[in-house]
Amino acid sequence: MNLSNLMTLLEETPVIADIHPVSCYYLPEHVWVTDSLAEVVWKLDLPTSCLPQQILITRSDQTYSGRFPHVRVDHDPFTPDLNCILYHRFDEIASQMLRQSCIVDRILADSQEADVIILYLVDGLSYARAKSIFSQPPCCSYLSRYSMEPCLVDAPTITSAAFPNLIGTPSLATRLFELGYHRRIGFSHWTREDNTLTNRLFQSISSVVKVQDFTDLVQIVRKEIESDKRTFVQVLRSGLDGFAHRQKRRPPIESIVRDIREEFMSLVDVCCKLRRSSRLYLTADHGILWRDEFEPEIVGHAPAGSNPRCSV
Repeated sequence: MNLSNLMTLLEETPVIADIHPVSCYYLPEHVWVTDSLAEVVWKLDLPTSCLPQQILITRSDQTYSGRFPHVRVDHDPFTPDLNCILYHRFDEIASQMLRQSCIVDRILADSQEADVIILYLVDGLSYARAKSIFSQPPCCSYLSRYSMEPCLVDAPTITSAAFPNLIGTPSLATRLFELGYHRRIGFSHWTREDNTLTNRLFQSISSVVKVQDFTDLVQIVRKEIESDKRTFVQVLRSGLDGFAHRQKRRPPIESIVRDIREEFMSLVDVCCKLRRSSRLYLTADHGILWRDEFEPEIVGHAPAGSNPRCSV
């Protein structure tokens, strides 16, 4: 059922629902959302209890099987509608999502099961755009395990802040070194000497290769991971951010994202053909909200020539 049907049912009885945790924040705040069915039953059975009219239970309990209706709620919380509730309930929603600052912990938790880890960083790519392209076949037909998960940027959504937030302090490369990933190599469109951010993101990776042609990158990665040594590869690639800044007209977004997908999947292909136990991660510093995707609103009285991305 959808959220509207769920609200109708909640008018009549407490409901046990299989529902995404973030979807719960689309409900009115007076709805009592709990994961404890036992607590609800206990309070309802007290003769002096005065409970909220609408109660949603997010976890079933065999002890009380059949006490309340159990439904499945089909709702995707990660659509543009999230913008309507995110500002007012950011901390609550963040507690139920993968956050950018937690990506390193996720990778470290998987690292013991792999010999090769590749982190592919894209400058400007939204979850919605990635989902629309990466879900198309034959993207992951030969992968043993594949998933796509929205990530909340819990830092200012600008490149200079979000990328450092992503790799963490100490950096992912440093922490992986302590776990046996002694071979480390980086790839970027820029060198550490001529780009401050690149220098910061690759500060614990001694070998950083400046590349323009992705074919060269794939060949170098192939040679690096052929040995039996544990290897960490970090790639920093331009995405949609540069097009948003430099072009007056709307760029070919789908084509650019498709190129990113093909490049990433070529790395997957290399790992599969070499039969190395690998974990590959693709993520971005932030997404892009294009001018034709929202109704602009003038906020404040910023002077002419000021940065249009934010206001004080």
